[in-house]
Amino acid sequence: MLKKPTFSLVVIGALLLLVLAAGACAPAATPEPTAVPPTDVPPPTATPMPDQSEFITAVEGNMHNTYDLGHGPNTWCTRCHSPQNWDPEAFQGPPPACFTCKFAHEEEMRVAEGNPFVPEEEWVGVPCETCHHVDENGIVTPGIAWLNPITMDYVEVSSSTALCEKCHVTTNGNAFGSAVDHKITLGGSAHLNYGGFIGEVAPPSYCADCHDPHTLKPAQCVDCHEDVTTSDTHMMGYNAIMLDKLTCMACHDASGLDVGPPPDDDGGKWVTQETTVGRSGPVTEFVLSHSIVYEVACDRCHFVDNVHELPVLTADGEVPEPPADE
Repeated sequence: MLKKPTFSLVVIGALLLLVLAAGACAPAATPEPTAVPPTDVPPPTATPMPDQSEFITAVEGNMHNTYDLGHGPNTWCTRCHSPQNWDPEAFQGPPPACFTCKFAHEEEMRVAEGNPFVPEEEWVGVPCETCHHVDENGIVTPGIAWLNPITMDYVEVSSSTALCEKCHVTTNGNAFGSAVDHKITLGGSAHLNYGGFIGEVAPPSYCADCHDPHTLKPAQCVDCHEDVTTSDTHMMGYNAIMLDKLTCMACHDASGLDVGPPPDDDGGKWVTQETTVGRSGPVTEFVLSHSIVYEVACDRCHFVDNVHELPVLTADGEVPEPPADE
């Protein structure tokens, strides 16, 4: 005999029927619209690579990248001349073949035991990556750094002078044992007594202030002092006479070098020079001073009984008063 359903079961069943009926009557969900890219917006353009061809050409053609049999084509001298060819184990051999090199007066190359020859096809020189980070596209990134030739890692440097001094240093006796002196001493900032001239451009203090880091060409005095050929600041208007007979450094040198006509050229302008005595006797050579003084003392050369028979002048360029008894 079947039992009648209880009241609770009847209620639950009715509720289920109502839910199902409501779902069947509900409208279907509307799908999200698909985004369509606008057709009037141009595609993004690639950032053009900077044109560095001018700098690359200058670097490739400067003296740092000129292969010369007499300019250190061996694994000892390459520490500076071509750092990526440098062998830290290279050493200076005994004379007469201390280094693998070809002197101008010799037909054959001297081959040293301690520093093998580096042929031109393997020569690297001093390319862009020696002084700059270079990315995978060969583009030089801003700023300077030094590529350590041993670790091939970059070393940050504080200034252009600090970078130049990676090679232009007095290296005799240091860890490299290079026994060469490529240090150029400014004697402090150039233009040593320049500071009192209010309104003037600040004096150069770093190597790259005067030397183009890519062409290596030095700036000339008139590049900064444009009015020097027309002003009356040089001995009461004697500019034309002085500039025809003297280089600027002949007067503005602060290092105490001798001054005179260039060696083997009696008709040229007087220059700064130095006389040294070697096994073959005294040799006088032109030396470009890097110690520059703004104000000069004329009696440095125009003193009594000077060997060049120059007229005697005071430090300010005046003709001295004759003694009272004359």
